[in-house]
Amino acid sequence: MRWFLILTLWLGALAANLHAAPRTFIIDPGHGGHDRGGVPGQRISEKHLTLDVSLRLNRILRARGYRTVMTRTSDVFVSLPQRVAIANRYPRAIFVSVHFNSAYREGARGFETFYYSASGRRIALNVQRRLLRTCRTENRGVKRRGFYVLRRSRNPAVLVECGFLTNRWEGRLALQASHRQRLAEAIAAALIESR
Repeated sequence: MRWFLILTLWLGALAANLHAAPRTFIIDPGHGGHDRGGVPGQRISEKHLTLDVSLRLNRILRARGYRTVMTRTSDVFVSLPQRVAIANRYPRAIFVSVHFNSAYREGARGFETFYYSASGRRIALNVQRRLLRTCRTENRGVKRRGFYVLRRSRNPAVLVECGFLTNRWEGRLALQASHRQRLAEAIAAALIESR
């Protein structure tokens, strides 16, 4: 009878561990290298800002005891299949791809967050809600889209657009380190909340 109790406790602990909340976050700074992001003729380069926000996000999550993996840590080009391959090496992780938006219409503004699988929807909702607290701008919503990095991810995945670099006001905000720090803190809070 005692062996049965020990076996039951061991199996219960194993099951709890298998369903434990993710402690690994895959951080994907959009673009990089020859891919500067945005639209042709765009004044502000996206790739440096996505990297900066991602590095800040990385520091915040690590300081709180989470394991993080970045798809790039410098200004290099990483293909979409490479980004997904990196992310899929880690089971029970959460994948977040960091971007800034752009448009040919200067008036376009706001935050939007994308997901593909149902497992990413709650994370996307949390990210969007937290981002909207960082500044007063348009809520462009949470949307389901089949972007490559979302569609091919085996883990819950979101892609976040942190404002429009082609919008005069949001572009100026994005160039401020304090604003990029607020963005990173908002995303971090949402990811931790979504575990």
